[in-house]
Amino acid sequence: MLGQEKVFVYGTLRPPQNNSSKNDSRYYFHIDRYVKAVEAAQLDQADLFNLGAYPAARPGAGTLYGDLLILEPEALPIIDRIEGHPKFFRRERVVVNTGTGQTNAWIYWAARGLVVGMRLIGCGDWFRRQEEECRAVSSAREPAHHEAEDETLRALVKRFAEAECSWFNTVRPDDRAHSAPVWHVWYQGRAYVVTTPDAVKITNIAQNPAVVITHPDPINPVIIEGWATLAPEAEEALQPLFLAKYNWDIGTDADYGAIIEVTPTKLLAWGNHGEGRWDGEAVLQVWSV
Repeated sequence: MLGQEKVFVYGTLRPPQNNSSKNDSRYYFHIDRYVKAVEAAQLDQADLFNLGAYPAARPGAGTLYGDLLILEPEALPIIDRIEGHPKFFRRERVVVNTGTGQTNAWIYWAARGLVVGMRLIGCGDWFRRQEEECRAVSSAREPAHHEAEDETLRALVKRFAEAECSWFNTVRPDDRAHSAPVWHVWYQGRAYVVTTPDAVKITNIAQNPAVVITHPDPINPVIIEGWATLAPEAEEALQPLFLAKYNWDIGTDADYGAIIEVTPTKLLAWGNHGEGRWDGEAVLQVWSV
């Protein structure tokens, strides 16, 4: 149809269902006013991975279940921003199956590095990811994780991870910059920050998830560009890390209840501890520090 776009969505852009939570569809509410029609759909030869706060799809051997959205064209730039197209998730054309036949639609594929070491959602359905059927999958289909062999990169990430604090930089909805010192930990290739639910940085990443988090040393900097999202599911894994580093129990702190996950898209450094530029896929390989 002229003047409309078709987008196949499989994660937090899906409309909520009776058996799903609104949080699992939190980005749908950014575009719902542009939605003209919704139809259940599926895509063959694709795998779905659980990144905690949201899923990521890659071409693969499974079947991906989601929804076909018929949208007004104004929605597409909004979704591009949400997905970080083209550097984070890339928008491409695919053929999806619906109850009324096949149709061409946009999909947002994750960069390959994003799914390294992430658990496969075996049933291919984000809304059913907690069911036993979806969790019990063959390890042969899990993406292999190979620890980064670049010793300079490993040393720089270790230095960042062990720093007492970092500077967290975001952009306000009115395009003004915002910077704040934060405590952070490093876990499986990503940086994590815990803050209050009403913090400025929370409002900012909801509108623009592109962030920069930096080591505080101005002479020998480590600068990590990344993509930020809320990750409440990470609390159990992160609790002992914050406790060991800061003697801070994030599980019992009633005020600081918002966990921000930063997925690296680039790391830059120079100075006495090493110099270079690494893409996000390389940085995501540094799990242990």
